[in-house]
Amino acid sequence: MQLADHHSLEDIRAILQGGEHVELSTSAKQKIEKCHTYLLNKVSQDGPPIYGVNTGFGSLCNTEIDKNDLTQLQINLLRSHACGAGAYVPREIVKLMLLLKAQSLSYGHSGVQLATVEKLLDFYN
Repeated sequence: MQLADHHSLEDIRAILQGGEHVELSTSAKQKIEKCHTYLLNKVSQDGPPIYGVNTGFGSLCNTEIDKNDLTQLQINLLRSHACGAGAYVPREIVKLMLLLKAQSLSYGHSGVQLATVEKLLDFYN
C-alpha cells in the first residue's frame, strides 16, 4: 500500500485493519525531497529567520540562532520532548499515530528529511 496524496478516514481504517505493508509513493518522496531541499537552501542564505528552524521557540521566537548552532537547536528540541509518564499507549493507537504522521509529512510541506518519514513507516510496518 502506498501513501497517496489523500486518504479518507475509511481508507486509514482499511489500512490499519488490513495489516498491509505501507510505503511512500514516488510522488510523495519527490515532494518531501523538494521541500527539504528548499528548506536547506533558505537556511543557507542570508534572509529573514524561519521560526523554529533558526529561531528559538515560544517566547524566544525573536531570538535568532547562529548557523553553527542549528543542529544543537534541533537536538535540544528533540530531547525536550523525549520524556513520558503514565501507562503505555495501546499498539493500535501507536500504529494509527505513526500512519497519520507519515501521511501528513508525505504532503511535502514540512521540510523534513525523506529518511525521517521512511523511518516512521519502518516503525509502522
